Amino acid sequence: MVIEADKGVPNQRLKREREKRGWSQRDLATLVDTNLYTVSRWERGLTVPHSSTLDKLCKLFEKSPWELGFTKEGGTGGDQSASSLPTQPGLYDPAIPRSQVGGKGPIGRAQLLADLKRRLCSGKNGALLALNGLPGVGKTTIAVELARDREVLKYFRDGVLWAGLGIKPNILGLLGRWGTLLGLASHEMAALTSVEAWAKTINAAIEAKRMLLVIDDAWSIEDALAFQVGGVHCAHIVTTRFPEIALQFAYDGSNVVHELNEEDGIALLQRLAPQVVAREPGKMRSLVQSVGGLPLAITLAGKYLWSQFNRDQPHHLSMALSRLQSIEERLRLTQPLPEGTPSSLPADTPLSLQIVINLSDQQLDAQERAALRALSIFPAKPNSFAEEAALAVCNTSVETLDRLIDAGLLEGSGPGRYTLHQTIADYARLRLTDGRVRERMVSFFNAFVETHKTNFDILEREMDNVLAALQIAYEHNMSEALIQGVVALLVSHCLRKISRKHSGWVRKAWQSLKQSDARE
Repeated sequence: MVIEADKGVPNQRLKREREKRGWSQRDLATLVDTNLYTVSRWERGLTVPHSSTLDKLCKLFEKSPWELGFTKEGGTGGDQSASSLPTQPGLYDPAIPRSQVGGKGPIGRAQLLADLKRRLCSGKNGALLALNGLPGVGKTTIAVELARDREVLKYFRDGVLWAGLGIKPNILGLLGRWGTLLGLASHEMAALTSVEAWAKTINAAIEAKRMLLVIDDAWSIEDALAFQVGGVHCAHIVTTRFPEIALQFAYDGSNVVHELNEEDGIALLQRLAPQVVAREPGKMRSLVQSVGGLPLAITLAGKYLWSQFNRDQPHHLSMALSRLQSIEERLRLTQPLPEGTPSSLPADTPLSLQIVINLSDQQLDAQERAALRALSIFPAKPNSFAEEAALAVCNTSVETLDRLIDAGLLEGSGPGRYTLHQTIADYARLRLTDGRVRERMVSFFNAFVETHKTNFDILEREMDNVLAALQIAYEHNMSEALIQGVVALLVSHCLRKISRKHSGWVRKAWQSLKQSDARE
């Protein structure tokens, strides 16, 4: 496949000479050490052979380049330099997924796309960019938009290559596919048996070209680096759910793709199900909030609502809206797997929030998995919680929290604080079975309020977590702990009200009490 603007004129001369001899395209490919795909491109006028291959063709057919349709009339013979041949159009990898947003562009990503395009097309050699973020946040969508953008394609005039990796990629197979697209000779490719050999050969083939290489869904830095094979005029983009891979691959070219804000989330629903948004604006806003602005979650919900709305009967939409209030139902909503999805998922597996989060969950060990489930007891993002609270509630180590961050499931929220996205929290909470987690949550925050009842700023920062602990105590009949927590909170509340009006007297009384205790 080539860029549409550069369609060539079919090479009837080469085709006629081949057919005179009764050769198929595959026969000709074998005779000149190339592949069927390359011969097909020659005959469609989409590309021309390299000078060494052109020499082979001329000798094989006993014809000049002009007689084989590779130069204009009056051109010279087989000694013609490659630079005087027609310009080869850009190679556009057929593995690039179709755009999921058509010509409208992804909502809420205009600034990010503009920044990425500027960096890609800045003229600086060897640009390295990385996109990382939560599962379902739209990293691949952004990469696809860049790979199909007219300005980007104009700048990377020699084409775009795409490799979808996933958890266990066939690296040699993917590199081999790139080799085929680049027109490497079949005997040359047969001799390549290692990643290093493939990388060296592909690099030599595109060393002087200006190409964009996209490495989608990398799960290890080693896998990503295997495809960093472009020359100095090439750029590389990697997408990954792992922050550490993004930093290692691109460092200052690493970009976090955030979830959508509330207004952009509504706009995405408006694009997918406009009549539903017009009819139920309040419920649509609540829906965006309930999934934390995650694009995949909004897309799945929007398509589902639109399908139910189009069934004409009002009760179908009403039932759909009720269904989406359930966490389990939101996680189970599916759509067909988009074309070009990496091999992390079988081709016949439908796409759902539950499935994409489960891919990361499966990579955790037992301790990390238990910690993730325990962390789901905290209120979700934008709320945050202190490291001290996380360690106590999870009964785990800082190293385990670090590994959850590396896995792209837990997020940092300032020094010594963490946050968990709503969909990750929903997924993990449904799998929380250890009742001791609730007991540790209530115990920690009861003690926290008692300890900090006069430190109002600290207490205010943790108030959502404190109230969540009280709610847990209430829902699980932890009466004694509930009373203890409420009393401690009331004492703090009273002290705060007193301190605002009579802070001087409270301070003097406190000092007097300490002096009295000292005398005794």
